[in-house]
Amino acid sequence: MKKIQIMKQWPLILLTFLLLFSSCIVRAPKYSTVEKVFVLKLGQTKEEVSQVLGIPPYNVVSVYDTGTVLLYKYRVTDRATLPFLLKETNGKKVRGKYVNLIVAYDTNGRVVYYETCSECDKTIEEKNKLDIDKIVSLITVTLPALLIFLGLKSTQ
Repeated sequence: MKKIQIMKQWPLILLTFLLLFSSCIVRAPKYSTVEKVFVLKLGQTKEEVSQVLGIPPYNVVSVYDTGTVLLYKYRVTDRATLPFLLKETNGKKVRGKYVNLIVAYDTNGRVVYYETCSECDKTIEEKNKLDIDKIVSLITVTLPALLIFLGLKSTQ
């Protein structure tokens, strides 16, 4: 009999956990790396550029009768270290900010120019951050109450 009552409550428990952890989702653009940007060469086609970078264009900047300008995104690599241990190359590698890669193509679809611009726009990574203290408090308060509720229902 207890199993049947717990099975009836299972969707409620599952829904509670889904609601708690659905706020962990991060929305950010697809991006490449600075190492891949160094491989780009003038004269490559749009397909070759997308293949080298591993991503499609992020946006169309402009279209002229002489060509097209496309926007790609890539991320630089920063490092994290303690200030008093700071040296030229030490520290842990971490993902840095987003940088725009602007690529101009001629009418034949070949790269004629490209540049990076880190100050053109600020790409915002939307995060729904969870406060660990609030999660622990919620679980330590809600879970025992839920278990007591289920236990009292099963004894009736």
